[in-house]
Amino acid sequence: MKRYYHLSLILSLSCFGLATQYAQANNDLSQIQQKIQQQQTKIAEQKKKRDSLQSTLKTQELEMGKVLTDLKKTQMTLSETRQAIQRTEQEIKRLEKQEIEQKEKLKEQLDSAYRSGIHPSIIERLLSEDAKNADRMSAYYEHMNQVRIDAIYELRRTQEELKARRDELRGQQKGQQTQLNEQKKQEKDLQKVKNERESTIRSLDKTLAQDQSRLDDLKANENALRNKLARAASEAAAQEKKDIAKLEQKKNTEEKRQATEQEKQQVRAGSGLGSGKYSMPVAGKISNHFGSTQMGEIKWSGIVIQAAAGTPVRAIAGGRVILADWLQGYGQVVVIDHGNGDMSLYGYNQSVSVRKGARIQAGQTIASVGNSGGQSRAALYFEIRRKGQAVNPSRWLK
Repeated sequence: MKRYYHLSLILSLSCFGLATQYAQANNDLSQIQQKIQQQQTKIAEQKKKRDSLQSTLKTQELEMGKVLTDLKKTQMTLSETRQAIQRTEQEIKRLEKQEIEQKEKLKEQLDSAYRSGIHPSIIERLLSEDAKNADRMSAYYEHMNQVRIDAIYELRRTQEELKARRDELRGQQKGQQTQLNEQKKQEKDLQKVKNERESTIRSLDKTLAQDQSRLDDLKANENALRNKLARAASEAAAQEKKDIAKLEQKKNTEEKRQATEQEKQQVRAGSGLGSGKYSMPVAGKISNHFGSTQMGEIKWSGIVIQAAAGTPVRAIAGGRVILADWLQGYGQVVVIDHGNGDMSLYGYNQSVSVRKGARIQAGQTIASVGNSGGQSRAALYFEIRRKGQAVNPSRWLK
């Protein structure tokens, strides 16, 4: 009986131990699941914060581009005004010299007239500052020959023109001051948005502290770009089809004939890049090459060309703009469709000077170099895509 009692006690204790272990395991599992849920919530919050920061960065960089464009226009206008002031000042100097010469010439003629018997008071009145405005000027002309009359008229014209140029100069100087004030305001606005952008980038860097976060962002940016380009190419192809149909209908209605292939080609974006060599979109050192890796995993789909901020970015070939927008990771981007599935992409710009749908000529300025997209230094990101796939752009560049 005792044996059974001990056995029963042992079994009870074993069961209690197992139950305790099971309860502990369940508790540990619950804690792990709770930690996982907390981590997922933290990741979701971090992603939400990152998305919000990217949205803020987009707004700030677009505003920066606008202010820079306005500032550039103001500086150009200011430069033109300064040149106009310089020309006006030169014209005033010429007229002042001309006035002195004409007065001397008239003085000689009046002196001659005096020696011929004309009364001195007439000479004094002719030489006075009010002479040109005197209503009774004609009364004195009868005392002088036609040569002297012409000299007086020339002097009056010079003095009137001189007054007009001086008035013009005052207006130009006033306009210059207004432009200078506008320039100072724009420079102040630019510095403010630059400071705000730097703050946003620092906050973004904190949310991307771990390599995996940066890697995930790079992958997301690449996928977003690919999808955006696919949509833009599809929209451009559909629009091109409509334009050709409209052309054919117009030729058929107005000229009772079919549109020629040459006429259709003028509507199309282009005939592709072919296998030719094109000028660099911007001069500079290539710091990142096609196919090299980022974060040890993501390969560059294009090249990065180092250049000073504000340097003009030029289209490598003619075509049509199918995208002019801000994209996460790439900043302000311009994409040109060259036809036959070929397109070129220009990113990191500080400002864009073309719009979607615009026809572009080879060598035309389409943007200016910048560091948008959260880049740390000014450069141009450049890609060439063929049938949607990124190809090595160096094969097409001189």
